[in-house]
Amino acid sequence: MTVAWLAALAAALFTFGSFVWAVQRFFVRAGQPAPGMRAIALGGTVAMAADLLALGLARGAGDAWHLAGAALFGGAALLFWGAVRANRARPLTLAFSDDRPGHLVTWGPYAWVRHPFYSAYMLAWIAGAVAAAQPLLLGALVGMGALYRAAARREEAKFATSDLACAYAAYRARTGRFVPRWRTQPPSVSSPSRAPSTVSSGA
Repeated sequence: MTVAWLAALAAALFTFGSFVWAVQRFFVRAGQPAPGMRAIALGGTVAMAADLLALGLARGAGDAWHLAGAALFGGAALLFWGAVRANRARPLTLAFSDDRPGHLVTWGPYAWVRHPFYSAYMLAWIAGAVAAAQPLLLGALVGMGALYRAAARREEAKFATSDLACAYAAYRARTGRFVPRWRTQPPSVSSPSRAPSTVSSGA
Protein backbone atom coordinates (compact mmCIF):
# COMPACT_ATOMS: atom_id res chain seq x y z
CA MET A 1 0.00 0.00 0.00
CA THR A 2 1.46 3.35 -1.06
CA VAL A 3 0.41 6.98 -0.78
CA ALA A 4 -0.08 7.05 -4.56
CA TRP A 5 -2.44 4.05 -4.44
CA LEU A 6 -4.39 5.61 -1.57
CA ALA A 7 -4.66 8.85 -3.53
CA ALA A 8 -6.04 6.97 -6.55
CA LEU A 9 -8.52 5.07 -4.39
CA ALA A 10 -9.69 8.23 -2.62
CA ALA A 11 -10.09 10.08 -5.92
CA ALA A 12 -12.06 7.18 -7.40
CA LEU A 13 -14.36 6.94 -4.39
CA PHE A 14 -15.00 10.69 -4.38
CA THR A 15 -15.66 10.83 -8.12
CA PHE A 16 -17.93 7.80 -8.22
CA GLY A 17 -19.69 8.95 -5.06
CA SER A 18 -20.38 12.28 -6.76
CA PHE A 19 -21.95 10.49 -9.72
CA VAL A 20 -24.21 8.42 -7.47
CA TRP A 21 -25.19 11.49 -5.47
CA ALA A 22 -26.25 13.32 -8.63
CA VAL A 23 -28.55 10.53 -9.79
CA GLN A 24 -30.15 10.29 -6.37
CA ARG A 25 -30.20 13.94 -5.29
CA PHE A 26 -29.51 16.34 -8.15
CA PHE A 27 -31.07 15.33 -11.44
CA VAL A 28 -34.83 15.72 -11.74
CA ARG A 29 -36.94 12.63 -12.37
CA ALA A 30 -39.66 13.18 -14.98
CA GLY A 31 -41.72 10.05 -14.35
CA GLN A 32 -40.19 6.60 -14.47
CA PRO A 33 -36.61 6.39 -15.80
CA ALA A 34 -36.49 5.52 -19.49
CA PRO A 35 -34.91 2.21 -20.60
CA GLY A 36 -31.84 4.11 -21.78
CA MET A 37 -31.39 5.67 -18.34
CA ARG A 38 -31.78 2.28 -16.68
CA ALA A 39 -29.08 0.94 -19.00
CA ILE A 40 -26.79 3.81 -18.00
CA ALA A 41 -27.46 3.18 -14.31
CA LEU A 42 -26.82 -0.55 -14.60
CA GLY A 43 -23.77 -0.20 -16.81
CA GLY A 44 -22.36 2.55 -14.63
CA THR A 45 -22.79 0.48 -11.47
CA VAL A 46 -21.01 -2.50 -13.02
CA ALA A 47 -18.23 -0.30 -14.39
CA MET A 48 -17.66 1.45 -11.07
CA ALA A 49 -17.54 -1.87 -9.23
CA ALA A 50 -15.07 -3.26 -11.78
CA ASP A 51 -12.85 -0.18 -11.50
CA LEU A 52 -12.77 -0.30 -7.71
CA LEU A 53 -12.12 -4.04 -7.67
CA ALA A 54 -9.31 -3.73 -10.20
CA LEU A 55 -7.81 -0.82 -8.29
CA GLY A 56 -7.96 -2.81 -5.07
CA LEU A 57 -6.00 -5.60 -6.73
CA ALA A 58 -3.53 -3.26 -8.41
CA ARG A 59 -1.53 -2.00 -5.43
CA GLY A 60 1.67 -3.07 -7.14
CA ALA A 61 0.90 -1.49 -10.52
CA GLY A 62 3.27 1.38 -9.83
CA ASP A 63 3.00 4.86 -8.37
CA ALA A 64 3.10 6.50 -11.79
CA TRP A 65 -0.09 4.70 -12.87
CA HIS A 66 -1.83 5.45 -9.58
CA LEU A 67 -0.92 9.14 -9.63
CA ALA A 68 -1.92 9.53 -13.27
CA GLY A 69 -5.25 7.87 -12.53
CA ALA A 70 -5.79 10.07 -9.48
CA ALA A 71 -5.14 13.16 -11.60
CA LEU A 72 -7.63 12.00 -14.22
CA PHE A 73 -10.23 11.26 -11.55
CA GLY A 74 -9.59 14.74 -10.19
CA GLY A 75 -10.18 16.24 -13.62
CA ALA A 76 -13.41 14.27 -14.00
CA ALA A 77 -14.63 15.46 -10.60
CA LEU A 78 -13.78 19.09 -11.35
CA LEU A 79 -15.63 18.94 -14.66
CA PHE A 80 -18.59 17.20 -13.04
CA TRP A 81 -18.94 19.70 -10.20
CA GLY A 82 -18.50 22.57 -12.64
CA ALA A 83 -21.50 21.24 -14.55
CA VAL A 84 -23.46 20.86 -11.30
CA ARG A 85 -22.69 24.48 -10.40
CA ALA A 86 -23.80 25.67 -13.82
CA ASN A 87 -27.16 23.93 -13.33
CA ARG A 88 -27.70 24.46 -9.61
CA ALA A 89 -30.57 26.93 -10.13
CA ARG A 90 -32.40 24.65 -12.59
CA PRO A 91 -31.24 21.02 -12.30
CA LEU A 92 -31.53 18.90 -15.43
CA THR A 93 -33.70 15.82 -15.91
CA LEU A 94 -32.23 12.35 -16.16
CA ALA A 95 -30.86 11.09 -19.46
CA PHE A 96 -33.40 9.95 -22.09
CA SER A 97 -36.24 11.92 -20.45
CA ASP A 98 -39.05 13.09 -22.75
CA ASP A 99 -39.35 16.62 -21.36
CA ARG A 100 -38.97 19.56 -23.75
CA PRO A 101 -36.00 21.86 -23.13
CA GLY A 102 -36.93 25.19 -21.54
CA HIS A 103 -33.53 26.81 -21.17
CA LEU A 104 -29.93 26.48 -22.41
CA VAL A 105 -26.86 26.81 -20.19
CA THR A 106 -23.86 28.28 -22.00
CA TRP A 107 -21.48 29.19 -19.18
CA GLY A 108 -18.98 27.26 -17.09
CA PRO A 109 -17.94 23.99 -18.76
CA TYR A 110 -20.88 24.42 -21.15
CA ALA A 111 -18.93 27.21 -22.81
CA TRP A 112 -16.59 24.52 -24.14
CA VAL A 113 -18.64 21.32 -24.47
CA ARG A 114 -22.37 20.71 -24.82
CA HIS A 115 -22.50 17.68 -22.52
CA PRO A 116 -19.96 18.12 -19.72
CA PHE A 117 -21.62 15.54 -17.48
CA TYR A 118 -21.07 12.84 -20.09
CA SER A 119 -17.54 14.11 -20.67
CA ALA A 120 -16.83 13.79 -16.95
CA TYR A 121 -18.18 10.24 -16.87
CA MET A 122 -16.04 9.17 -19.82
CA LEU A 123 -12.94 10.76 -18.31
CA ALA A 124 -13.63 8.77 -15.13
CA TRP A 125 -13.74 5.49 -17.08
CA ILE A 126 -10.35 6.35 -18.57
CA ALA A 127 -9.08 7.23 -15.10
CA GLY A 128 -10.11 3.84 -13.73
CA ALA A 129 -8.21 1.98 -16.42
CA VAL A 130 -5.11 4.12 -15.88
CA ALA A 131 -5.17 3.99 -12.08
CA ALA A 132 -5.37 0.19 -12.13
CA ALA A 133 -3.05 -0.14 -15.14
CA GLN A 134 -5.71 -2.39 -16.66
CA PRO A 135 -6.54 -1.71 -20.36
CA LEU A 136 -9.51 -4.09 -20.25
CA LEU A 137 -11.35 -1.52 -18.13
CA LEU A 138 -11.51 0.72 -21.19
CA GLY A 139 -14.38 -1.50 -22.26
CA ALA A 140 -16.51 0.66 -19.98
CA LEU A 141 -15.53 3.71 -22.01
CA VAL A 142 -16.66 2.00 -25.21
CA GLY A 143 -19.93 0.63 -23.87
CA MET A 144 -20.94 3.57 -21.70
CA GLY A 145 -19.69 6.02 -24.32
CA ALA A 146 -22.16 4.55 -26.82
CA LEU A 147 -24.99 5.15 -24.35
CA TYR A 148 -23.87 8.71 -23.67
CA ARG A 149 -23.64 9.39 -27.39
CA ALA A 150 -27.19 8.11 -27.90
CA ALA A 151 -28.45 10.22 -25.00
CA ALA A 152 -26.63 13.31 -26.27
CA ARG A 153 -28.04 12.91 -29.78
CA ARG A 154 -31.54 12.54 -28.33
CA GLU A 155 -31.12 15.69 -26.23
CA GLU A 156 -29.81 17.66 -29.20
CA ALA A 157 -32.73 16.48 -31.33
CA LYS A 158 -35.12 17.81 -28.67
CA PHE A 159 -33.47 21.21 -28.87
CA ALA A 160 -33.69 21.17 -32.66
CA THR A 161 -37.48 20.88 -32.50
CA SER A 162 -38.00 23.33 -29.63
CA ASP A 163 -38.42 27.10 -29.42
CA LEU A 164 -34.68 27.22 -28.66
CA ALA A 165 -33.68 25.68 -32.00
CA CYS A 166 -31.96 28.79 -33.39
CA ALA A 167 -30.14 29.56 -30.15
CA TYR A 168 -29.02 25.95 -29.86
CA ALA A 169 -27.82 25.82 -33.46
CA ALA A 170 -25.57 28.82 -32.83
CA TYR A 171 -24.35 27.31 -29.57
CA ARG A 172 -23.69 23.96 -31.23
CA ALA A 173 -21.63 25.62 -33.97
CA ARG A 174 -19.09 26.94 -31.47
CA THR A 175 -18.82 24.02 -29.04
CA GLY A 176 -17.87 20.35 -29.14
CA ARG A 177 -20.17 17.57 -28.04
CA PHE A 178 -17.81 15.93 -25.52
CA VAL A 179 -14.42 17.47 -26.35
CA PRO A 180 -13.80 21.21 -26.85
CA ARG A 181 -13.38 22.46 -30.38
CA TRP A 182 -10.17 24.19 -31.33
CA ARG A 183 -10.58 27.95 -31.34
CA THR A 184 -8.28 30.94 -31.39
CA GLN A 185 -10.27 32.84 -28.78
CA PRO A 186 -11.73 31.23 -25.62
CA PRO A 187 -15.51 31.40 -25.18
CA SER A 188 -17.09 33.51 -22.48
CA VAL A 189 -17.33 31.65 -19.18
CA SER A 190 -19.15 34.32 -17.20
CA SER A 191 -21.69 33.31 -14.59
CA PRO A 192 -25.45 33.74 -15.15
CA SER A 193 -25.37 36.89 -13.02
CA ARG A 194 -23.18 38.52 -15.68
CA ALA A 195 -24.70 36.94 -18.76
CA PRO A 196 -28.10 37.27 -20.42
CA SER A 197 -30.82 34.74 -19.78
CA THR A 198 -29.42 31.41 -21.00
CA VAL A 199 -30.55 27.90 -21.81
CA SER A 200 -29.54 24.20 -20.55
CA SER A 201 -28.47 21.10 -22.49
CA GLY A 202 -29.40 17.69 -21.19
CA ALA A 203 -27.77 15.89 -18.29
